[in-house]
Amino acid sequence: MFKSILLVILIILFQGCATWSGVKQDSKTAWKATKDTSSEAYQGVKKSIHEATAD
Repeated sequence: MFKSILLVILIILFQGCATWSGVKQDSKTAWKATKDTSSEAYQGVKKSIHEATAD
């Protein structure tokens, strides 16, 4: 049972990329996009709060 679950996870992991370096590159790209988007969202919320509380 454990081997079957591990096999399914590995198949899903490697489905989009053929190598481990491909997996690492995809993860790096996804993390960078998440980090950039989170930063933009944080700045937007910060600006909105400042505008809402400014006198």
